[in-house]
Amino acid sequence: MTKCLQESLFTMVSLSASFLVALSCHGAEKEAAGPSIKAAFASVQRDGEPYKTFYNNYIAPHAVLEKDIVFTAHQDGQGRPIIDAYDIKKKTWNGPVRASNTGLGGDTHGNPSITIDTKGYLHVFFGCHGGAMKHVRSAAPYDIGRWEGMPSPTPRATYPQSMRMADGSIYLFYRAGGHLAPWSMRVSKDDGQSWTEQQPVIEMRRDFPDKKACSYNAFVPGADYKTVHCFWVYKDDNPRGNKRKYQGMHEAVYRYNMYYAKRTAEGQWIAADGTPMSDLPVNKTFCDKHAMFVDSGEEFTAPKRIVIGENDTPYIRIRQGVTDWKRGKVIVPYQYKFASPVDGKWQVHDEMPNQWPDLVRHLLLSAGPAAFGASQPNKWFIHYKEGPPEDANATYVWLGHIEKGYAIRQDGPAKPPEK
Repeated sequence: MTKCLQESLFTMVSLSASFLVALSCHGAEKEAAGPSIKAAFASVQRDGEPYKTFYNNYIAPHAVLEKDIVFTAHQDGQGRPIIDAYDIKKKTWNGPVRASNTGLGGDTHGNPSITIDTKGYLHVFFGCHGGAMKHVRSAAPYDIGRWEGMPSPTPRATYPQSMRMADGSIYLFYRAGGHLAPWSMRVSKDDGQSWTEQQPVIEMRRDFPDKKACSYNAFVPGADYKTVHCFWVYKDDNPRGNKRKYQGMHEAVYRYNMYYAKRTAEGQWIAADGTPMSDLPVNKTFCDKHAMFVDSGEEFTAPKRIVIGENDTPYIRIRQGVTDWKRGKVIVPYQYKFASPVDGKWQVHDEMPNQWPDLVRHLLLSAGPAAFGASQPNKWFIHYKEGPPEDANATYVWLGHIEKGYAIRQDGPAKPPEK
């Protein structure tokens, strides 16, 4: 493919992707259906079937931006971390490179989280579903070619979420084991060489009558990378025993409500209503009273898109409804809500307010979660789709920019390196 043709394709995709908004007949905003697989940069299969390459919110980020390079991380069909690098100025790709030969195989919980330290070394955290978290580091700054093993940051973990803060520290958030374990935090002040002791932040079952209460949490850095925003849902791990309205579905779907807390630059966690979280980890009683800003009743709830505005204001797009995804049965069709705090008080809307910043509005409807790094709100985002109509046997991964379009690979989507 000639450079001229490549530029033309990028421009064509840009025009179709610059406004990722579709309106239903009821006026409720929905994300666009997505680009052609020709705009994807990677494809993944497992035994000839599509394979989940990463989680949208509970493992993050899957892309990090620095020095005009976007570094991406997803897993191959064996659960091993695959790294790519896109040069924004040259519009060229480097990779894919397998950062480790270790993976969880068919267990897709081993997805990688990627970050970059103060010296430019890339770090990938992966390969854990209740066991020890794996950690590898690039052998050279800003270079994905070779990787070296690092000590495990924590002996029990699921869903790693990493970010480099303004002071150079690396924050690592994760669930410290299985469903009921607390969502916790460790900090490294020496570029990932060592980590602080584990600090549990949220444990819904702590001192709570229902010992099967737990949560799923998404942590994102603040606009100045000094604060942290956390959104989570309540997970009922005993829906039958608690006599939920909708019975007989896979246990994973029983998630309710929406909660929020912020970690200040001084290290204090503050709940949605402004109450300090002084006795960590906080439990469901505290969360229901001080952190919950959406009571979903019996409808299942999930965070779809989180955007942090320029003034460190969080915005979120929330999905509600009831779907038995294991049987493909829709019981209550999905509906979407939009929420953000105003003067410290959370406001929830059925439609996205027109007065919200245009960039925030567009990003909330983008196809996937944002890259970390660079200024917030970050215009780069990454997403995947399992079994698209064009090729039902593969999962495809896209890297997009809300204004420039998709960063296509010259020779089409790449497959992971061979075994």
